[in-house]
Amino acid sequence: MSESIMQRVRQQVLAYPPGELLTYADLVTEPAQFGAVAAALSRLSREGLLARYAKGQYYRPQTGRFGTLKPSEGAVMRTLTAPAGKVAAYPTGVALYNQLGLTTQVPAQLQVTTPKPRRTRSPRMGFVVRPAPEQASDVPLLQWLEVLRDLRRIPDARPDEVLSRVQRFIKGLSPARRSRLVELALGQAPPRARAVLGAVLEQQADQKGAARLRATLNPLTTYRLGLSAAALPNCAAWNIR
Repeated sequence: MSESIMQRVRQQVLAYPPGELLTYADLVTEPAQFGAVAAALSRLSREGLLARYAKGQYYRPQTGRFGTLKPSEGAVMRTLTAPAGKVAAYPTGVALYNQLGLTTQVPAQLQVTTPKPRRTRSPRMGFVVRPAPEQASDVPLLQWLEVLRDLRRIPDARPDEVLSRVQRFIKGLSPARRSRLVELALGQAPPRARAVLGAVLEQQADQKGAARLRATLNPLTTYRLGLSAAALPNCAAWNIR
């Protein structure tokens, strides 16, 4: 590795804000130079200027009141953005449910979606395979489908309480957005989530959306989600318990 490459990489790294993740591709566009840049990043890591977050990912460490701060959730998510700014991933799991006010638990590991399995492992990040959103406006809808998927497994939350939040969210959607939610559910949501969504839509007089979802369900399957008839009066008609 030439000293000129090392000096250039050092200057580029110092221009990055602390806590911002960077990779080889952020520092060089020529694939032939990736090896030299990788060696430079490794050397800067040994010097303490950089810290390694995951394979091929580094950040400038920043010291706070409670020690060295890790990269922010926003920084991590930016590395999962597809070319041209398209969304390739979004937060899910307990971090999402905390963000939505459904649980007070704060996870040690951020869970995000990924279009395909990843080999890169990190103690602070886990991945679940989901199709990449077709458009950024789909993300909130997909995240509420994640809530329906985990209805009974959200920490410190009763299923009836979670359902109440889901009902309010769906009620506030425009007809076009509600139709899009149904489309996404048909393509991605498991049967238990489609059943609950169909029952909610039926309660909110969206018979067309409810019928589309019902047509995809096995009439002999029972969904044991811990919901009460008080929270969802038509749950028995959808085989929801």
